[in-house]
Amino acid sequence: MNETDQFLSPLLDPLAALRAQNAEFPWERHGALEFDERYRTRQLPLLRDEERPPIGPTDIAPGEFWPPVRSVVLPLPADLLQHSHIRVFLDDLKRADVAPLIWFQGLRLRAERMHATLVPGIGDGHLADLPPAPAEGVGIVVRGPWVGRYNRGRIYFPVQAADTTSALWLATLGRRWGVEIGPLLSGILQLRGAVCGAAYDQLREIVRAHQARVAVPVRVTEYRVVDTMDDLVLRSQVVDRIEVTAG
Repeated sequence: MNETDQFLSPLLDPLAALRAQNAEFPWERHGALEFDERYRTRQLPLLRDEERPPIGPTDIAPGEFWPPVRSVVLPLPADLLQHSHIRVFLDDLKRADVAPLIWFQGLRLRAERMHATLVPGIGDGHLADLPPAPAEGVGIVVRGPWVGRYNRGRIYFPVQAADTTSALWLATLGRRWGVEIGPLLSGILQLRGAVCGAAYDQLREIVRAHQARVAVPVRVTEYRVVDTMDDLVLRSQVVDRIEVTAG
């Protein structure tokens, strides 16, 4: 593998990169999926079904923080959840013993906020001198599902570049902020409680089966700068939208 391939491989094959990092939850070594400290303190308290107030320094609830964090994100379309690959995955979860432990209401509350973070915590970073998109456009493929060793309690969809040209553009975007973009992940579902017994076995098998099946192509039309005061971007605002235009 040459230097360029090594640099781009986490974007072109995030699942392989995550395996190489030993980042996946080790299903066979456990009989239960229990939350780690970050998930327990920063995300579990957010799993409330009501709409959130606008972003602001008042009425800060458990799991929220102030000041907000500003990041560059790659938004995913709300209709992604209607794709047949993902509908079948969600339907399998809803029929399984694990269903009562999954915060499905979050799909509605976060439908317009789904994203993969490109560059976290840019502060007041500016958007000057950003790379134009390649003439053929930028494509990604939403893969999944995936559960990590850390931040346990979230079910992610890895996001991969559709081709080398798209991967190079994403990598160049990250380098404008001095960041080498690694495997991209979008947190789609959250768990309300620890998973054990039959529910654990079913969740493991559903994740494995659909990880091999889900591959949804998406054309990138914009990226965004977002301020958020919680890890699930429930109280957040879009600071800027940057159209992806060909160079």
